Amino acid sequence: MIEEVFTDSFDKSQPDVIGLSVPFAGNLYGALKIGKVCAELSRKRKISIRRVMGGGYVNTELRELSDIRLFDYIDDLCFDDGERPLELILEDETNKIKNRSAATSTASAAPTGRLRTWQREQGQITKLSSANEKDVAFKTLPGPDFRGLRLSDYVSLLEMPNPMHRLWSDQRWNKMILAHGCYWKKCTFCDVSLDYIGRFEPARVDQLIQQIEDVIEQTGTTGFHFVDEAAPPALLKSLSQELINRKIKITWWGNLRFDKQFTPELAALMADAGCVAVTGGLEVASPRVLKLINKGLEIEQAARVMKAFTAHNVYVHAYLMYGFPTQTDQETIDSLEIVRQLFVENCMHSAFWHRFLATAHSPVGLAPKKFGIKIPQPAKPAPGLFARYETPFVDPTAKAEGHQTELGEGLRRALYNYMHGLGFKTPLKEWFDIRVPKTKIAPQLIRKTLR
Repeated sequence: MIEEVFTDSFDKSQPDVIGLSVPFAGNLYGALKIGKVCAELSRKRKISIRRVMGGGYVNTELRELSDIRLFDYIDDLCFDDGERPLELILEDETNKIKNRSAATSTASAAPTGRLRTWQREQGQITKLSSANEKDVAFKTLPGPDFRGLRLSDYVSLLEMPNPMHRLWSDQRWNKMILAHGCYWKKCTFCDVSLDYIGRFEPARVDQLIQQIEDVIEQTGTTGFHFVDEAAPPALLKSLSQELINRKIKITWWGNLRFDKQFTPELAALMADAGCVAVTGGLEVASPRVLKLINKGLEIEQAARVMKAFTAHNVYVHAYLMYGFPTQTDQETIDSLEIVRQLFVENCMHSAFWHRFLATAHSPVGLAPKKFGIKIPQPAKPAPGLFARYETPFVDPTAKAEGHQTELGEGLRRALYNYMHGLGFKTPLKEWFDIRVPKTKIAPQLIRKTLR
């Protein structure tokens, strides 16, 4: 099916360059299949098709690539922000086309530079990056352009009943970004060493307003998902005020930190400006582990911020984590008790437990000893290393293998009931198939915090 659909699209557009965006591992197979079809079309039709690949999966998982076989399917591999790297490739391809068409001319065009681009040359991977080439400033970039996309052909997906997951996939949102990177960029489980997190650069409000109006005109829809790593409070305040002042009616949501700057007044302003939902990382509701994570917030603070949003009918979804290095069963159960109380006090509507993963570009992955764990170094495959991102680790303080999985099943069981307004009086131990300690959290902690 991929081959048939792609070939039909190719015949209509006759491109010289194919761009393959691979944001997630699930997109990789389709991209490689398209690259293979391009190679077959090139041979059959005696044409030249240049295949360029980039995207989030490339940026996080292929930074140590040494397996040359990937270049059987692509010609260029671009890392981090792709605007300038792709522009340079297009300039190079344009020069080649001019040279081929200028049959009477013997002069060749000047070679163009490169920026964070890998190619295969003489059977080896060559990493090209010209010293004088720089990225395009985020503030000068135009917004997303949806012209040409047949938006009515896209289907909704009911992935799971969790309301937040339905918000992600059960309908189409106009995707926009307010700021490049994260203004906090300190969480120890996050890829803060990479450019897409580490380089923070917000857009101007007047620029964002113009982009929003352009997208509405292009798509005919007024639903927006701001896909920031963590939307900055000051920028959201200015944007909300400007949307209200200009009487621009949109519905929007996005991800943020439960930062103390999100006061009840700001939550009310955002709601008036069309905000219907926020997502944010509560991670581990344990003071000691929160310090290890360097989240920059306290449980009490997060509860107050959550309540500020729910009080103004803004849907709140929290990301939760278990299995962080040196995290004890006691801390895990105490986290569950905090989560229970947050639901009881209507501080949030839904959540999701993630098991901690040590990634290659996070502070934990880069300095495992600092967090009390060991990361065994696997032997590199004979053909060369392909992807490396999630790194298995050994926690000397952890219990038997499989223990975290058993804890995770109980955590998810409890959370599923809490999201449906059930089980708030059920003893925490009843959710688990293994013995767990009693919580040490005061039963009215969140209620007293809110008061």
